[in-house]
Amino acid sequence: MTMYLWLKLLAFGFAFLDTAVFVAGNSTPPNTPAPTNASKPSCENKYRGVSVSYVFNKDNNTFTATLDVKEECKPPECEKEYSGLHACVNKNISMSHSSCEPPFQHVLEVPPGPNDFELKDCVQLEEAATSLCLHWQNYSFLFSGQFTCNETKIEYKFKCGNHSQVGKNYMFKVMNLKPRTNYTCSSQVFYNQQLLISRKQTIETDFEAPGEPQDFACFAADATEGNISWTPPQNDFHSFSLCYQTIPKQGEANCTSLDKTQHRTDLRHLTPYTKYEVLLQARVTGRTVRKSRNVTCQFDTSATYPGKVKGLRVVRKTENAIEVSCKCPDQRNGPEGSYYLEVRTGNTLVNSYSRSECKFFVEDLQYLTEYNFSVYYNNTLYSGPRESATGSTSYNAKAVIIFLVFLIIVTSIALLIVLYKIYDLHKKRSSNLDEQQELVERDDEKQLMNVEPIHADVLLETYKRKIADEGRLFLAEFQSIPRVFSKFSIKDARKSFNQNKNRYVDILPYDYNRVELSDVSGDPGSNYINASYIDGFKEPRKYIAAQGPRDETVDDFWRMIWEQKATVIVMVTRCEEGNKNKCAEYWPSLEEGSRVYGDVIVEINEHKRCPDYIIQKLTVGNRKEKANGRAVTHIQFTSWPDHGVPEEPHLLLKLRRRVNAFSNFFSGPIVVHCSAGVGRTGTYIGIDAMLEGLEAENKVDVYGYVVKLRRQRCLMVQVEAQYILIHQALVEYNQFGETEVSLSELHPYLSNMKKRDPPSEPSPLEAEFQRLPSYRSWRTQHIGNQEENKSKNRNSNIIPYDFNRVALKHELETSKESEQDSDESSDDDSDSEEISRYINASFVMSYWKPEMMIATQGPLKETIGDFWQMVFQRRVKVIVMLTGLKSGDQEACAQYWEEGKQTYGDVEVHMKDTNKSSAYTVRAFELRHSKRKDPRTVYQYQFNNWNGEELPAEPKELVLMIQNLKQKLPKKNSAEGNKHHRNVPLLVHCRDGSQQTGIFCALFNLLESADTEEVVDVFQAVKSLRKTRPGMIPTLEQYQFLYDVIASTYPAQNGQVKKSKHPEDKVEFDNEVDKAKPDANCTSPVEALEKTPEGEKEAGGAKPTEGAEGPEHAANGPASPVVTQSA
Repeated sequence: MTMYLWLKLLAFGFAFLDTAVFVAGNSTPPNTPAPTNASKPSCENKYRGVSVSYVFNKDNNTFTATLDVKEECKPPECEKEYSGLHACVNKNISMSHSSCEPPFQHVLEVPPGPNDFELKDCVQLEEAATSLCLHWQNYSFLFSGQFTCNETKIEYKFKCGNHSQVGKNYMFKVMNLKPRTNYTCSSQVFYNQQLLISRKQTIETDFEAPGEPQDFACFAADATEGNISWTPPQNDFHSFSLCYQTIPKQGEANCTSLDKTQHRTDLRHLTPYTKYEVLLQARVTGRTVRKSRNVTCQFDTSATYPGKVKGLRVVRKTENAIEVSCKCPDQRNGPEGSYYLEVRTGNTLVNSYSRSECKFFVEDLQYLTEYNFSVYYNNTLYSGPRESATGSTSYNAKAVIIFLVFLIIVTSIALLIVLYKIYDLHKKRSSNLDEQQELVERDDEKQLMNVEPIHADVLLETYKRKIADEGRLFLAEFQSIPRVFSKFSIKDARKSFNQNKNRYVDILPYDYNRVELSDVSGDPGSNYINASYIDGFKEPRKYIAAQGPRDETVDDFWRMIWEQKATVIVMVTRCEEGNKNKCAEYWPSLEEGSRVYGDVIVEINEHKRCPDYIIQKLTVGNRKEKANGRAVTHIQFTSWPDHGVPEEPHLLLKLRRRVNAFSNFFSGPIVVHCSAGVGRTGTYIGIDAMLEGLEAENKVDVYGYVVKLRRQRCLMVQVEAQYILIHQALVEYNQFGETEVSLSELHPYLSNMKKRDPPSEPSPLEAEFQRLPSYRSWRTQHIGNQEENKSKNRNSNIIPYDFNRVALKHELETSKESEQDSDESSDDDSDSEEISRYINASFVMSYWKPEMMIATQGPLKETIGDFWQMVFQRRVKVIVMLTGLKSGDQEACAQYWEEGKQTYGDVEVHMKDTNKSSAYTVRAFELRHSKRKDPRTVYQYQFNNWNGEELPAEPKELVLMIQNLKQKLPKKNSAEGNKHHRNVPLLVHCRDGSQQTGIFCALFNLLESADTEEVVDVFQAVKSLRKTRPGMIPTLEQYQFLYDVIASTYPAQNGQVKKSKHPEDKVEFDNEVDKAKPDANCTSPVEALEKTPEGEKEAGGAKPTEGAEGPEHAANGPASPVVTQSA
């Protein structure tokens, strides 16, 4: 315990030791005390009064702060200038010096940027004449939604004249000022009591409202005009506004603006006998429009002549009483009046009547007399013009009845006497039916003419000579041939059990060469069918000419095909034409697959539809025989019109090529049939046989061969037009030869066509082009050359022909029927020149006949409305534009589209979309008609790579565009067959509607032919186009271009044609695989491009057993011969 206390005392003592002495070893303490550290002054006191000024840098939108430091302060202890400070972002700084401590912490409060404030004029327009208003707007708050600076430190100062305001309110408004006076205003913004922004401006107050016009007066000058006068107000104004309307009000008032210098005006085209109210006010326009109070006056127009009565109807009520009625005129132009009727016969006034209502019942008129009825309206002051109509009374029915009773009695007595005489004569005549019908004189050979065969070298000249004078020589030759050779008996066909097997009672086969079927036991007449063997050119029994099977004879027809070993059937009719049955449908449909006809089984394997014919591949077998089935090809020609003959003979030459491709040496006879089996059948057989003769002997004997045909079957080549058609086909073949080429042979064929052998001679391609007829001025062009239409043509040499020009209707018909039903039209499409407008456009036949395209020139500015009317009326789906708007310095086409909506007459055009590619531009338009509800979509394809050049720079791009636009065209409906429509889905135009348009149309048709039939005929495609419009394919380069494009589109690879695959090239114009049946029963294609002017001829004496008309109808043949002209 004692030790512990000693230790504590020792430690306490050490605490008070002078450690310095202790450590130094000096035990002597200093005599004076050691100095102590005195405390330094505070830096806060030193720098508290520092002031800061801010300068805004517009280049980088930052502030520079400068400190006003009077005391010593140098870096690094403190900075006197700080740059790059952002608005409303505070910065902490430290200030120190060796003479003070601790460092002074200071905050730099950076003000908002001047760009964050904008001085606005906030005066309301209605107060602008006597008030002004200024408003500082903080954009930092507006756009970011927050203001980071301290708003309480912002202060606003305003001063305008004697008016001022200081404080936090950022809006300054002064009222009760003088109008049209200048005021100088200053506006400042302070932050933290430091000036941030200052603005100075001069503000002018607005106009005050003008006073009202003085001495306002109005009165009527006459029935349709009023005079208005006034004196202007005293104070400032700029114009007058005058409005007038009828009393009581009818619709909106008519208003107009008048110059301030005017003191009077006239109102014209007013309605007679009507009260009008007129309102006038003065206006001044400053920051807004200020109006004076309205001043008004009224006046009445005077009466005048009323209009003509409407809807005059004259209706016979009884034999000698007529009711006359009408509707009131559109303008009575006066007080309520009366209707007056004057009844005249010739120049004699019979009677006159007056009624308050336009309804007159005129009685006791003379029987069987024509009267003139004139009606007019009188408004008690004036009489309107007369409206006249005629009406007739009928006979006196009572008198006629008495006369008819007497006549019936006398006629009945006479008829009984005649019937008795006929009965008595009938009993005395022979009952042998075979000797009853003597159609021609016994000695048939005497009436035949001696007509020499025609050599190939003079075939064209002979045709021209015989067709001259309306075909007088052809008619003489044809009429000299007996219709029936009476020396050949016709007994089997007239037997009673065979009569129902004949379609027409006077189209019967001769006994000596009729086709005999095998006998069926127990069935009398089972070996009979209405068919005859026909000799070809030096080839006996090459053909069988048969009537179109009836429902009762279909089994017999197929038995004939099997027994005769026929492998080709040529059908030159449709099952129905003009709502008349021409032939039974004697083959199975694709849905059925096969059908049994008696013992014969017919199976369908393939069905292919082309524009002019349908090919069906069949297999025919017999249930009673073990032999394998035979392949039979059925070719149905579908382009023979209901009346007349085909206008293009090359169609039958094309049919012949298809038939010969399927027949062979080992086949049986070629079976040819139409309806009766004589007219069209004889024409086809005549063409086929005579072409063989022309190729074998270089001459033809058409007359002799037709006589031979008539000796083998009556009425073969039934009418004169068919006789002429045979000659036309021979001329066509002799002039132009075979120009069709298959795709598989195209490349070597084209290579040979381009060779010159010898080099000095034209190549075969050049020679082919030179053979093309020019068809220059071959049809009239009267409409396009009329004086009022000349300004609508871009090129005076390219005028559409009258026969196929596109006629515009003045008004669109509004039918209650659906638009789809109204699309179908008759042959002439109901377009008459009297009610149509002119546009330079032509119908051009497309590949899929009878569908058409329109070839037209680029619209002029004054014809843009007509262009869109044509697009709407013809239901165009795709417009193809092949040029730009300019060709060099010349306009090639007016721009007929605009952004948004444009209205042309009754048609509104709205451009909805535009898509551009490297080669073409596609625009989509929506068309609406004011009288139709549903809109229509029209696409425009503008090809961009064909500007002013004769040929396109990139043909492949043109082909791609064609394949693409085909997707927008409506697919061909197989159920419609060849029914004609007024719709034209494709319209093509260039500058003149011929140069580039011709190339496009030809290429479009050739590509379709290549895809469908795998053949092309450039010659016939161009020849057809030249007939439709002048200037089509005028040069050899364009002609060769068509060949080259087809060859490049279908390149050869290892000897085979390789089709270019494009997604756009999948359009199918035909879905007949599922709908084979309607093809056979389709109606005839309308030959819209050409019509035969002559009337029709019927087979004389032909009385169909079913009550139908005669078997064949035709005109006297085409009016214009086929002639060759240099292109």
